[in-house]
Amino acid sequence: MLKVDGVVKKFGELAALNGVSFEVGGDECLGIIGPNGAGKTTLFNVITGFIKPDRGDVRFRGASVVGKKPNSLVKMGLVRTFQLIKVFRHMSVEENILAADGDGDILKKVGLWEKRSMVASKLSQGELRRLSIGLALAAKPRLLMLDEPFSGLSPAESRDLDRIIRDLKEDGIPLVIIEHKLKELFNLADRVLVLNFGEVIFEGLPGEAVRNKRVIEAYLGKNGAHGVVHAES
Repeated sequence: MLKVDGVVKKFGELAALNGVSFEVGGDECLGIIGPNGAGKTTLFNVITGFIKPDRGDVRFRGASVVGKKPNSLVKMGLVRTFQLIKVFRHMSVEENILAADGDGDILKKVGLWEKRSMVASKLSQGELRRLSIGLALAAKPRLLMLDEPFSGLSPAESRDLDRIIRDLKEDGIPLVIIEHKLKELFNLADRVLVLNFGEVIFEGLPGEAVRNKRVIEAYLGKNGAHGVVHAES
């Protein structure tokens, strides 16, 4: 479904991405983690056409997409959300979905049918996050990329979102998720990719990641073992 091959992106002398390679299958959920500054958002921006890599290739459904504009990639089915929620806040929930060529079924899928007449600015953080995913679903994604979907959510809101993402997995939508909340991510991800200083330092099962020395030291610091183990539970 998605293949990233040797991607390099520099900002001046800083290599934000340094030879990043991985693949995403057509039926899996890949989690991407790493400390601040690891290159996660830059990687998302390269994949979705907001930044052009200096070297390397990104292939979506077998075709190179390097140099294509974000709106062209959305039409191809490569769709993302953003850490900073982007919705039409002055419009109602239903108007948001209709503006994106969606319908009421999407509102039911993201649990917002009962709030369809409410102005989006009145929604809670968790509801706004679900609305942003609804807008992404209106684009009929073949691959959906979520940028920190659990950020700022309460435990109850996180549980609601977890159910929605599980439903998307059951619907057969491949997912790539950047997330700092390890427990929430590891409950969903089939596989985890760990970045540090723009390089892949681990790729494998979530249960293996939480015990990997390089992951513990890079992501949580040398004294972070307890935090990683806790994230698995």
